[in-house]
Amino acid sequence: MIDRSKIGGVVSPMVTPLCADGVTVHEAGVHQLVERLVTQGVHGVFVAGTTGEVWALDDEQWSRLVRFAREALAGRAPLYAGVSHPSTAGAVARARLAESLGADVIVSLAPYYIPPGQADIVRHFQALANATALPIIIYQYPGIVKASITLPTYVELARIRGVVGVKDSLADVTEFHHMVLTLRGGGQDFRLFLGTDVLGNVAVMLGTQGLVPSLSNVAAPYIVGAYEAALAGDWQRSVAIQAQASALKAIYRVASGDGPFDGFLAGLKAALTVLGVEAGPPAAPLRACTAAEAETIAEILRRGSLL
Repeated sequence: MIDRSKIGGVVSPMVTPLCADGVTVHEAGVHQLVERLVTQGVHGVFVAGTTGEVWALDDEQWSRLVRFAREALAGRAPLYAGVSHPSTAGAVARARLAESLGADVIVSLAPYYIPPGQADIVRHFQALANATALPIIIYQYPGIVKASITLPTYVELARIRGVVGVKDSLADVTEFHHMVLTLRGGGQDFRLFLGTDVLGNVAVMLGTQGLVPSLSNVAAPYIVGAYEAALAGDWQRSVAIQAQASALKAIYRVASGDGPFDGFLAGLKAALTVLGVEAGPPAAPLRACTAAEAETIAEILRRGSLL
C-alpha cells in the first residue's frame, strides 16, 4: 500500500495513445509516453482521466491501458487509475480491477449523466471505499458531472476510510483556498490537487499537495520545474518557468472548433506525435489535426524550445 506522503507532486493526466483506428490502445505508445513522463520528472501518472478520454474506453481498452502503464512504470512512480463511470456499480467494478492490475491510487468522478445529489455523492464514494483497499482521490469536475461537491460534503467524504484527497477542476481559486483551510485544518493530511496548467506556483502558495496538469504530457520539464521552484521558495524562477509552460497552451487552439474539447485533445496528441510519441488520434467523434495544423503545432513547440 502506498504511503500517503507519496500521493502528491506533479501527477500527469496522461493522454491515451491509440492506434490509427482510434479505438485500440497502443501498447508501444503507452510505454513511450510513460517513459517520457517519468524521465522528465513527474511524480505520478494518472491514466483514464478526462485527458485520457475515459468516456471513450470500454472495459477491454481501459484494462489494457492500466496494465500497459503499470508495466511501463515498473514501480518508478505511483499509478493513479481513473475509474469514473456513469454508475456507482461501474466505478466499483473498475476500482476492483484497478487494484488487481496493480494500480496504486484510484480516482473517480461522482456518477455522471444523471446529476447526483450530495447524499448520492457520499454513497458513491462510500461504495468505492467498501470495494477496494486502495486510496481514493475524489475528482471534482462539475462541467462533466453537472453537480458540484460542496464543502460540507467534502468534510463528510474526508471521514470515509480510504478517501485521501481531491483533484479539483472547478477552477475557483477562492473556493479551493477554503478547501485547504477546512480539509487540512488541525493537522489533517487530506491531499489536495489542483487541476491546472498555468497556476502551479499559485497552487503551492495555496497549500496544495500537487498538480494535475494536462500540459505536462508535452511540457513536463517546465511544469515540474515551476512547481519545484515554488516549493523551494524561488518565486521569481517559478513564475518565469510557468510563463514558458503557459505559452505552450497555444497548441490547444490550433484545431479548436465549436466543442470545448476539440482543440485540446487534438493539440496534445498532435504535439506528442511531433515529439516522437505514438499518441494516435483522439477517439471519435473528435478529429485529429490536419497536416497543416500539426506543422503549426510543431512551430509552437520549436518556439518553446521543445523541438
